[in-house]
Amino acid sequence: MNIIPAIDVLDGKCVRLLKGDYANVTEYNNDPLAQVQIFKNSGFKSIHIVDLNAAKTGGDENLTIIKKIARVEGIDIQVGGGIRTLDKAKELLSCNVKKIIVGTAAITDINFRNELKKNINIDDLIFGLDFNIINNNPLLSVNGWTNNTNINLFDYINENSWIKNVLATDISVDGTLKGPNLGVYKNLLQDTHINLIASGGIGSMDDINNLKSIFCNECVVGKAIYENKISLKDLLNVN
Repeated sequence: MNIIPAIDVLDGKCVRLLKGDYANVTEYNNDPLAQVQIFKNSGFKSIHIVDLNAAKTGGDENLTIIKKIARVEGIDIQVGGGIRTLDKAKELLSCNVKKIIVGTAAITDINFRNELKKNINIDDLIFGLDFNIINNNPLLSVNGWTNNTNINLFDYINENSWIKNVLATDISVDGTLKGPNLGVYKNLLQDTHINLIASGGIGSMDDINNLKSIFCNECVVGKAIYENKISLKDLLNVN
């Protein structure tokens, strides 16, 4: 199990949202670079970073910070939030970002999706497919979780079978520490060509072990770290 600690950046600070609500923010570190060093010094080699400002606006509010993080030696970073043009995707990858996470534009704009397919190495792409369960269906959400769509998670993946890396987040449990949506993840893993990165709700080592039991090989852990529900040592021992 590859466990990737998360840093969500909002207004230049390391925070977590509850269920994607920008009005429900908890600040954990006012220096994301310092948080990167904590993870690095603990032995982690990969970090998951989301620019929450950009996820909502499509702007570059925290781009300078992200570029500084990308220059830290010994760490691979995957970055998401507001990547809605091919130029921005290429810019991030040229700045030593290992993988980019695309969401809103890759979901709503077929032309952008085709540009990514043609111009970006599939191994460098992660599709951030955030969803809410509505009428028992996992429907994708966009614009930093502020707008729901009628696009079914499974339909989207079936219609874009070339996609390899999928970061799937159940918004309804994100930040709650109540456990991940094992049912949805188990169904996703039946599609063997997908590398699933599970995200949302992980609050204990039992949750990690449950993900392992359904043969999920990667997950992102955020709030459980900052709230000291799981130690970095225990997480590293799983890796």
